[in-house]
Amino acid sequence: MVKRISADERREQVAEAVWRVIRRDGIASASVRTVADEAGMSTGSLRHLFASQSELMLFAMELVTVRVEMRIAALVFDADSRRALRQFADQFVPLDADRREEMIVWRSFATAAVTDSALTAVRDRTNRTLFEKFRELIQWSKDDGHLLPDAPVHLEAMRLHALVDGLAAQAVDDPDRITTDAIAQVLDAHCRELFDSEREPSPATAPDAAR
Repeated sequence: MVKRISADERREQVAEAVWRVIRRDGIASASVRTVADEAGMSTGSLRHLFASQSELMLFAMELVTVRVEMRIAALVFDADSRRALRQFADQFVPLDADRREEMIVWRSFATAAVTDSALTAVRDRTNRTLFEKFRELIQWSKDDGHLLPDAPVHLEAMRLHALVDGLAAQAVDDPDRITTDAIAQVLDAHCRELFDSEREPSPATAPDAAR
């Protein structure tokens, strides 16, 4: 028996078609017609799923964040807060083909968000959530005694967030220079600076971001 695809599954397939068009031709090319063609359906069928192009683009952008959250939820994070922080940071830089494609699509949406208030809301909410997770993980490390005593948690969370964002952007724009090895080296150097390696690990309970 042929499995029937639900409307929600079909909407996700269309969103994935949006991503493919963006990666191949840029976000300006992601019209209703080009996305329908990419998804192998008529524009009429697509409009039964999404009333407008704005609704389609908003759903496609939000689905990027959902997929990232699903990937992170499936990870087994290290019990050491320092290594868990690094594991989390690694999820937002293009260290493999999937994350690179994810970054390309996300950056395209973030650029479009400059002139689209609905996309701006998704971008800002995602950035706030990511910052809070970095802050929670750095606080966990400080509570464990791994963070340098005079390191301010809020500032260090901002610094790591900015570093990860910058590495992701530059790796997408200049992959020949900002390679996966270069990304790892920069993050390693930052973590060495952030943590006091002379301090012994102590037991702690991971926050939600690293469970």
